[in-house]
Amino acid sequence: MIKRAEIRKHLRIQQQLKVGTLALVAILLLAAYPVYLFTRAIAQDPVFGELDKLGLPEWATIDHDDAASGSRWCIGECRSRDRTWASEREPMETNAAYVTALHDAGWRPRTTGPCPEAEDGFATCWRRDEYVLDMWVRAPICNLPPPRPSLSPGDEEAVEDEEASAEGDGGESVEPDPNASEGTLECPGALVTVRVFNAIDYDPGG
Repeated sequence: MIKRAEIRKHLRIQQQLKVGTLALVAILLLAAYPVYLFTRAIAQDPVFGELDKLGLPEWATIDHDDAASGSRWCIGECRSRDRTWASEREPMETNAAYVTALHDAGWRPRTTGPCPEAEDGFATCWRRDEYVLDMWVRAPICNLPPPRPSLSPGDEEAVEDEEASAEGDGGESVEPDPNASEGTLECPGALVTVRVFNAIDYDPGG
C-alpha cells in the first residue's frame, strides 16, 4: 500500500507538471501576437504608414524611396520624413492624382507660414493635424549615354586613315544604330517628393 501511495503521488506530480507546462505554453502563445503587434507599431513609422495608404493609382507609384532623420518623439530634434515616388505619367497628370489623394486623406492646403518654391514642376504645401507636408512634382532628369571619348590628334588621324582605307576597298561604312545600347535606359514620366515635418519643428530649408 505504501508503494501504491508513492506511485500515485508521483503520477499526480507528473500530471501537475504536464498541466503547468501546457498552461505556460498557452500563455506564451496568447501573448506572442500582442507583443508582435506592439513591436511592429514601435518599429514602423506611422507617417510612412499613412503615405502607404494614400489612394493613388498604380501608375503613380511604380517605385519609391524613403529617408528619415530625427526623433519620432521630438527628443532633441523632431523627425522629418522624405519619400520620393516614381510615376509613369507626366508631371501635370501625376500632380493632379496626388492632390486628389491628399485631399481624400484629410490633408488641406497650407495657407499660413512659408512654402518652398520650385523652379520647375509643381510645388504645393499641406497640413493635417500636427504635421505639415511639402510636395514637389517634376519631370525627371534621365541618364544619358556616356559621350564618345576624346581622341588625341594622332589617334584621330589613325581613325580617319582606317575609314578612308575601308571606303577605298569598297567596304561600306558602318553607321551606329541609334536604337542599340548596352542597357535599356529607363526613365519615369515624373518624380514626386514629399517631406513631412512636425509643425512645431518645421524647417523647409533643413
